Amino acid sequence: MFASHDYHRALALPENPLPRSLRLPEDTDQNDYHILRPEDVLNQATLRCFRGLGLKACDAALFYKKPGSLGIIHTDVSLEGGRWRKNVAAVNWNLSGADSVMRWYDVKTPGTEPDASIAEEENEWYRTLNGIHYGFVGSKTHKNLPKNKVRLLSDSPISLPTLVRTNVPHNVENTDANKGRWALSVRFEHDFDCWAEAVDAFRPLLVPAAGLAA
Repeated sequence: MFASHDYHRALALPENPLPRSLRLPEDTDQNDYHILRPEDVLNQATLRCFRGLGLKACDAALFYKKPGSLGIIHTDVSLEGGRWRKNVAAVNWNLSGADSVMRWYDVKTPGTEPDASIAEEENEWYRTLNGIHYGFVGSKTHKNLPKNKVRLLSDSPISLPTLVRTNVPHNVENTDANKGRWALSVRFEHDFDCWAEAVDAFRPLLVPAAGLAA
């Protein structure tokens, strides 16, 4: 596999980014997500950390994966000038502490893009938080991609607040048999041009990895 720091870097951010008044919904038997305004879902300490880096959070997504569920491999995109642009990075929290793993892949097959022609008819989030979908690996309920078309690049449990790379095909599996996985993913205005730029933007908050300086 490639070096893990090419895909994720732990951050010295508040481990609980939510305001005290906000409680997670109850676990359900259906995977789901909610789009929220950052100022409604992030506490002031977390927002101050971002402001200190000169960053403004623009989108926040609260994802739920039921116990044992596997996400489809996808690349995050948003619509710019009528074309889908791959979003480089986001900051993710595993809020419920469920055992889970995020994986990044090299996929040698074209993905399915969202329909750009209907973007203006859809809500704002269709244009700003969407994905190119490739398929599954290791699924027991869905058809899997051919083994010669996909290669694992890196994986991580994402137990700490983490800067994650989203312009490379990736997915999340909730490996916990009993606990639902609630995760918050935050993106920023003026998305980064590349992964190295994203890492540089968060350098003051990087948690040194083994054998790797911040």
